[in-house]
Amino acid sequence: MRRATGKDRRGCHRRVGVIDERDFDATMPLKTMQLPPAIWFVVPIAMVIAVIAPFDVAFTAVTMHSAVLRAAVIAIVALIGAAVAGRLGLRLEGHGVRSPVVVGVAFALAVAIYVALLDGIGFRWLLPADYVTFLRTPLPSRFSYFMLRAFNENVIYRLFVFPLLTWAALRTVGRKAPVALVILACAILTQMLNIGTNVVAPSAEPLTAVRLIYDVLRYVLPGTLWALVFWRYGFVIAEVASVTCHLFLQPLFSVLI
Repeated sequence: MRRATGKDRRGCHRRVGVIDERDFDATMPLKTMQLPPAIWFVVPIAMVIAVIAPFDVAFTAVTMHSAVLRAAVIAIVALIGAAVAGRLGLRLEGHGVRSPVVVGVAFALAVAIYVALLDGIGFRWLLPADYVTFLRTPLPSRFSYFMLRAFNENVIYRLFVFPLLTWAALRTVGRKAPVALVILACAILTQMLNIGTNVVAPSAEPLTAVRLIYDVLRYVLPGTLWALVFWRYGFVIAEVASVTCHLFLQPLFSVLI
């Protein structure tokens, strides 16, 4: 199916929601950027989740363990991220195919199967004991923990860090590198920052070559995929994919672990 097209300033048709050099203007001031309507769906949910728990290590430190600060900061983070994303041509609402939500659910199922096989079979011996214990707790508690965490992880890293990093990279390299390559690199770097902060740094386990390979396969690849889903199909669809993933993944863990 062909993607929807729009017209640029010269009247030429182009694919909307896809960053290219014509979309990017690093000199445009932030105050002139318009916020998409979907952000007013994302922000309240993110604020409620932030009040419930911070989840992210860096976010906890910045907000000084204050629920009020967490709610305020996550709202600011989401609004800034949405503004910069819009400037880059990244869209929040689903787009690109007739049923983008179905695409999101398909990605969720595929990643759930991949991660379940990785943790339940491929690297079962490497899983920390406390992680295995938690994966044996009742499903409702795991659903609430992982799905709430996934939603705000997307807000912080996919909606905020990823567009800002992409904006800075494109401003630096301009037309010297293919835009798609810049986007991919920024998606990977964003997830590496996330995992370095929330998985590698707090871990008491020694960082061996095998564990590093596992972390890349288990955490970096799925997180990078969510950023690319945001790029191609919209941020809301990235949220659908990463949050819904746990509806499939946690029952699979109950069987395999």
